[in-house]
Formats: sequence, C-alpha cells, structure tokens
Amino acid sequence: MASISSTVRRRIKRYVRRREKVVRNPAFAGTPRLYRFDAALRIVGCGQHHDSIARITGLSPTQAHRKGERRFGKNTWLEDIWILASPLDGEADIDVHLDWLWNAIAPHKEYFREIISQSTSAHVVLGCFSESPYPFLSVKSDSLRLLRELEIGVAFNFTCV
Repeated sequence: MASISSTVRRRIKRYVRRREKVVRNPAFAGTPRLYRFDAALRIVGCGQHHDSIARITGLSPTQAHRKGERRFGKNTWLEDIWILASPLDGEADIDVHLDWLWNAIAPHKEYFREIISQSTSAHVVLGCFSESPYPFLSVKSDSLRLLRELEIGVAFNFTCV
C-alpha cells in the first residue's frame, strides 16, 4: 500500500480547510470562488429525433450536431449529438445546475427515456472549473434524481488552471 508523505498530507489538510471556508462563504477573505460548475444532458446518436425533441418538449438544445457536419477544419462529427446545458452561471452550485436540468426534463421523462433507449449513449456531464490544484466535486443524492430516473451514466469534465 502506498504511503502519503507528510508534505502532501499538510497540503491536503490546508486544501480541506480552505474548501470548507469557501463553501460556507464564497467571498471568504475577499478571494474569488475557487470553483465554477456546469451540468448538461448529452444524448449521442439520436439525430433523427432532434426536431421532434424541440417540438414535443419545447426544449431547445444548447448544442446540436448531425453526423457528417463540419466540426473543426476538415473534421466532421462522427455521430449525432444533442446537448441541453444548464443556463445558470458558474457561480451556481453543481446541485442547482442538476436541479435545473431535472426540472426541465422531468415533465417529459418518459419521452426522454424512449429517445435514450434508441441512442448510442446518453449521460449527464458534470463540469468543474477549478483554480485549485486539488479539484473537488460533491453532489447531494437528491440532485442525482435525473441519473436515477433516466437510468443514465455520468461523465466528469475537470479543468484546473
């Protein structure tokens, strides 16, 4: 079993103390918040349903691409993709982003289950942009209702600067 050096332990303890202060008071000591969050529902391989999703649910995707469309330079999209991202800013907690997604999807959950069953893959992407060298993401169990109800997975996108 690997051991953790005392230097790393001290850094982790400092990080945990700072994280607790920032969570309790994001404007702690006049410093900016160390974390910015986002969340999105991403459904891959459902291009034939892009128009019907908007028509039936009234939800417009944040991004939607069809297989074969130009991506960057000469690259093209290899699969269809439909993305609904939370419009809340990064200052909102990850749970608030997930709650927004659930509230948008919940009235149409059976329809989304049907679409997801026909797709290549579907998941919720949780994003964390951090100024900390030790990114940390925690989500309340109630906020994971979207994952449970639609029976989909989760993907993480950590960006540390």
